[in-house]
Amino acid sequence: MNDLDEAVAFITAAKAANPAADKERIQAAFVARFNPQRKRSLFLGRGYSMRFSETQGASFSNTVLSLSALHEVDDHPMVVCVVSPSGVRFLLANSTFLRKISHSSHHLRVDNVKGSFNGTDILTDYEGVPNEPKNFERLWAMHAAFTWPENLERLVEATTAIVARNQRFAPTAGQRAIILAAPERAAVALSTARFAEVEGELRGIVRQREAAIVQAAAVDNVNLRGNRIERLVTGEVNAHELGDLRLDFDGSELVVDVKTKLSDRVSAPKAYNIDKMLVFLATEGSVFAFLVLGVDVSTGKVVARLVPVLDQVLLAATAIQHHWAGRGSRGVTQLSGRFDKVLASEYAPRVDVQQAKAFLADLLAR
Repeated sequence: MNDLDEAVAFITAAKAANPAADKERIQAAFVARFNPQRKRSLFLGRGYSMRFSETQGASFSNTVLSLSALHEVDDHPMVVCVVSPSGVRFLLANSTFLRKISHSSHHLRVDNVKGSFNGTDILTDYEGVPNEPKNFERLWAMHAAFTWPENLERLVEATTAIVARNQRFAPTAGQRAIILAAPERAAVALSTARFAEVEGELRGIVRQREAAIVQAAAVDNVNLRGNRIERLVTGEVNAHELGDLRLDFDGSELVVDVKTKLSDRVSAPKAYNIDKMLVFLATEGSVFAFLVLGVDVSTGKVVARLVPVLDQVLLAATAIQHHWAGRGSRGVTQLSGRFDKVLASEYAPRVDVQQAKAFLADLLAR
């Protein structure tokens, strides 16, 4: 983000030094200073792209970019610089931060990427995080956890009112009771020799493949990075189901999903599809856990901890992405904040049963 931060600071200073400067003058100053590659209306910097727009008032309703053009740059930060008489402002406009597609989008489908988005289609606040430069690193980490096909499907449904293919899980009274008993199951599982045995086996695999995991962690694309690391741990092709491993757990079933936290980067990995998790937890004896990997590329070290998803620290770091709801499902969750606390050697995983029950009841009510 350093190059993008430098560009934002330069543009802000240029406008402050010349308040009367319009879009063309600000854009020209940026080009002279950074010499970006131009691709139609986009300027490609080092690790980011910039689109300049102009407005005379507080509202920003201009057409910004075609969805097909966004697709080409959605794997790095795409920033809109809005120049107005009163100053400049910046919005991260990657696909995760779009409500819908507005312009000429009546033929939009997942297999027919059509239409453009307007300034009013860009979220100015994403899940409580203001869309402004000081939060771009955090917002980018949240966007990077999702793939283009996932965002495209959401945008198609939001734009065209197509009924989502996935149906919201409607548990019976019996299934609901089993789901709400999941915290007790997780708490009991933590105290068993089998849970410690599984963690030991997984740590052994991680130690054996530590060098390869560190090498995979250096990949910039967060989805490719996650998939490679998961395959190294599981030895399987990613099935994109609820978890990466399904293990026998004293006659019941333990599902383990691999999550990676890089020590030198802000991370916000997607946690799970809520309906898929509820379907699994509606099964007698089900326990769902994350294998959290802490990777330090500079030292070549990897730390691994097996932690129930209902652990108190993980729950505190689990954000429900309302932006993804209303799609015939309850949406998804994402890990943010200090979930890496579980990697500390002194940390003892703990399930607060009442906290976890309240969390699951909230998910069921959505």
